[in-house]
Amino acid sequence: MQIININGPINSGKTTISKLLAQELNKALFIEVDDLLSDDEQEKLGLSMEQGWKERTDRLAQLIAKEKLLARYEHIVFAYPIADNTYREWKSFEDDNTKFINITLAPALEVCIQNRGNRVLSKAEVERIKDMYKEGYHNRPYADLIVDNTGQTAQETLNKIMMFLKTVKLNNKESRQ
Repeated sequence: MQIININGPINSGKTTISKLLAQELNKALFIEVDDLLSDDEQEKLGLSMEQGWKERTDRLAQLIAKEKLLARYEHIVFAYPIADNTYREWKSFEDDNTKFINITLAPALEVCIQNRGNRVLSKAEVERIKDMYKEGYHNRPYADLIVDNTGQTAQETLNKIMMFLKTVKLNNKESRQ
């Protein structure tokens, strides 16, 4: 099984690419991390923004652990802007039958802070995107692949990722022989 996180700053294309990737891959499950805890539920539980994201990632980890046991999928795909602590946690999902892959989308900051598609960014989101670039979300040292998708269509970005995943699969098969 491959557990694939599409990483990157807000508005980098993570969800779009994750959904396309899950459609393209055989036996894949896409998990929408935002939907693992609604804003209403977060408010009812009295959770801060940080606590809400922690709850979402805890639920994601529980869901991945469950799906590993059930073995219904060859790929689990989700989109989440990864930090050091979450990388270490999700890397721990690896075993003889599971590989965690972190793919980072890294469009130019000027592109990322623009309204793209149907999304209209708030001032707070624009400022958070700028902070995420300062914090290195577009250039994590533990990314297995970084894609500068500045001038690419979603399909072009997907094609690069699919080519990369084919090499990961080949390397895994070769290492077992």
